[in-house]
Amino acid sequence: MLISTNISELMEVKGKIALVTGATTGIGLTMADTLLAEGVKTVYISGIIDKDGEKAVQEMTKKHGENRCAYKHLDVRNQQQFEDVFKEIVSKEGGCDILINNAGIVNESDFQLLMEINVFGVMTGCRLALKYLNKGGCVMCTSSLSGFEAYCPYLIAYNASKHAVLGLVKSFGDPQLFAEHNIRYLSIAPGVTDTKICELPPTYHFNQEWGKKGVAAFYSETPQKTESVAKATLYMIQHAPTGSIWVVMNDQLFKITFPDRESYQTKILDL
Repeated sequence: MLISTNISELMEVKGKIALVTGATTGIGLTMADTLLAEGVKTVYISGIIDKDGEKAVQEMTKKHGENRCAYKHLDVRNQQQFEDVFKEIVSKEGGCDILINNAGIVNESDFQLLMEINVFGVMTGCRLALKYLNKGGCVMCTSSLSGFEAYCPYLIAYNASKHAVLGLVKSFGDPQLFAEHNIRYLSIAPGVTDTKICELPPTYHFNQEWGKKGVAAFYSETPQKTESVAKATLYMIQHAPTGSIWVVMNDQLFKITFPDRESYQTKILDL
């Protein structure tokens, strides 16, 4: 049920071109599916496991018709590869309107790899969007409820990376920058969602004990559907103002309003 009644449409997605990273399975693929169902002309999905990408395209083609979905091999850590994918899309389609920076991992044992994907990969996409997205375009960055708090304290690197994504969106989405480039930057922050995050082997955690506790924390919540995150993503692309951050939890969408610094600071002493 829509609660707020004063929300204007900022983008008509029908006929648009979209690129979704990390979209061969899970939330990313459901995002692509939802965009196609809403009339996006073509959705390019990317990932690093080609067999998953080919399978995903077959699935989307069966549901939405020929030439609506295409797969691009893309490791978001590779800036040149990321740019080449954009160039290919723009060359073929005449432009690109939507980028969803969705690629991300959980790997506490290799925190450098995690940061390269979850933070630097998102940064690369945000910067390239300024060069390749059509004016009036939209960049969506997937964060997490962990971007607001240490929702699961045993996922330290992951929590830090998702805080960073919010910082990127606040900066790229600042109204002053929007006035210059006319591209909206948004972030969606899902709570516990029904994905394969709990199937990670113990080697992906800082240690076995923390891994068990992390999984237990996940199972203490009832996971929401990936479809809820995808529907929220579509709604935000259509309606959300630049720089805004929204949470999806318990299959509900919430817009976050951050307090002004003056309202939450407490003076301790003069220095």
